[in-house]
Amino acid sequence: MFRSGNISLACVVFALLAAGLAGAQCPTPGPDSPFVPKLPAEKRAAAEPVLPEAGLLSNTHYTSQFFGFSFELPLTVDGHRVIMPLMPEKRHALLALQFEHGQQSGYILVTAEDPRPGFDVNIPEARQRELDSLASTPGAMAGVVPVPVPQFMLRNGHFHHRFSRRGRNYAAEYWTGINNYLVKILVFTNDESFLHKAKDAMSDARFYCPQDDGTLLDSQGKPVMVMGEPYAGPTVPTFRVDAALHDEPGKQIPAGEFSDGIYRNPELGFQYALPAGWKPVVSEPLDPPTEATALREYRFLHACSATLLQAIPPEQKVSEANKGAAVVLRALDPNCLALRIANSLTDKRGADEVAASFEELREFGQIGSDELISIAGHLFMVFHGTISTVPRGAELGARHSQIMFATRYNKLLLVWTFLAPDVSALDALPTGELTFEGSPAIQMHAAKALGTDSAAR
Repeated sequence: MFRSGNISLACVVFALLAAGLAGAQCPTPGPDSPFVPKLPAEKRAAAEPVLPEAGLLSNTHYTSQFFGFSFELPLTVDGHRVIMPLMPEKRHALLALQFEHGQQSGYILVTAEDPRPGFDVNIPEARQRELDSLASTPGAMAGVVPVPVPQFMLRNGHFHHRFSRRGRNYAAEYWTGINNYLVKILVFTNDESFLHKAKDAMSDARFYCPQDDGTLLDSQGKPVMVMGEPYAGPTVPTFRVDAALHDEPGKQIPAGEFSDGIYRNPELGFQYALPAGWKPVVSEPLDPPTEATALREYRFLHACSATLLQAIPPEQKVSEANKGAAVVLRALDPNCLALRIANSLTDKRGADEVAASFEELREFGQIGSDELISIAGHLFMVFHGTISTVPRGAELGARHSQIMFATRYNKLLLVWTFLAPDVSALDALPTGELTFEGSPAIQMHAAKALGTDSAAR
């Protein structure tokens, strides 16, 4: 009786394992199946794969194209997006939203971690080895299973969870394994209604079968129509950061040349005349930060950009009122930095996103406001703020007011930064003249006044 009962219990254990495994399986359509996703006829060998951050985002729903899950959001996207610092190697930020309403606040964060060495592929042979190991473990046939749940069983079509509370703050953590990536969702709030909405959303989360081209299939092999616009997460995807650090595309940006008071860059198609008497100086690099995330952001920015010019007023015109005044011209590769540039005077969201990205990259200081202006047919994003700089080897830094003009031209984002000790000195600063190929000259001081006085759109 004892032996028979144990065998029956073991059968139940394996039946449950098999049922969980069956629920985790995605159908593999045959070559003649109408549900086989249509792939492009030609694909470059070096084409970017579907990234872990690839998703679709609407105002109310999030879907991961890479991991194949979807859920309703506990808050709307509009007004709640977050720009995050770069993620460390082998970690990915999929989604970040937060809110503040009076004393109530909260956020939801979705991340993923790369597979651990030795568990990179979810194959049948690996699953069977784990089951064989479970079956041969002493005590397993007696109904005691002292070994961890097999790794592949984490991919069973639902999120594990745990909840905690400390005072008025609540935390809900969800996690699951998908193709040996560890996907985590963290909800943190002091608002019980937000917590309940998040719990309801996660209990109704749906799982699909992701394909190599980013399409999703349901358990019957039928294509799934998903709402939302393409979304690559709240920061630059990790794959693109790693590629930029390796390739350093900023080194390919033409340097241009300076003579007779004019900076010329014929390859990029523009020239910039400095104010009378100003002279270029060799830009003094800042000490790289020591903190890991800040250092990664520093290296990433410099891999995707180039400083084309830095200039200061003539010595005889430097006074205490304008000490430290300067202009810095940078060229940024927006594709490398994953910047979505504003494309019209009404695209305030685009300008806000660039401002947030600049702040995360730290070398652009703190941005207090931004606006959009059109000058001679060119759209400029204008950013006002402050910046603190600490020259290499110095212990104390200096704080300056700044105004930045950024415009997209020839696939690059050109950024002029004007610095002065305070706002009044900045307003009085001469700024020079900019000429794009085939366009009338732009008086930068007039543009500065327009940017300063115009209302944000």
